[in-house]
Amino acid sequence: MIYYGRFKVTSPFGLRYLNGQSDNHKGIDVVGIDDKHIRSVCGGTVAVSTMVDRAYDQTLTWQWGNYVRIDGDDGYRYYYCHMSERNVTVGKRVEVGDIIGVEGNTGYSFGSHCHFEVRDINGVSVCPASFLGIQNEEGEYEYNKEIKTGKTEDITEERADNEPSSWAKEAVEWATANRIMFGNENGDLKLHMPCTREQMTVFLYRLYNMLA
Repeated sequence: MIYYGRFKVTSPFGLRYLNGQSDNHKGIDVVGIDDKHIRSVCGGTVAVSTMVDRAYDQTLTWQWGNYVRIDGDDGYRYYYCHMSERNVTVGKRVEVGDIIGVEGNTGYSFGSHCHFEVRDINGVSVCPASFLGIQNEEGEYEYNKEIKTGKTEDITEERADNEPSSWAKEAVEWATANRIMFGNENGDLKLHMPCTREQMTVFLYRLYNMLA
């Protein structure tokens, strides 16, 4: 999670159009509805906690304004940008759910939000939606319970006793695609090793959402 309670995605990861121009959005923009405190989605160490000044920094990160980077135990780097205030210092150890700052509108921003970005060990940005346990699409969500259209989806359906539910298929497909689980020719499923605590937590949250 980044927020407790309800939040919304205003700009997904990938190609987008902003101010009449197309660009590759390397993160996902989220806005807290019930709470503006930004929380760590991983366990790790604060590597950067700073305010970037456009007048003195013309690197690719000048747009981020007030931001924090956490180097996760899983090898990924997590960026939380545009904060109004930062509550952690470099070298601090954080765990999942710890408050690291407050949502804001600093840097190259057009409204209060958090630009959340995840990069792998090679510095390549990856889709951060799965780290939040949500879809990479605009919409309103809630920690522990997904809300896509303002109402929860009914997953009850009639099926043969030997036919798996659609939510089960979706959960397994997502878990195998994200290398959390793997199967064999007999249809047996096992955890992919190594599977980080954060990856398993996200999978369980998604499974809970499907059952809720």
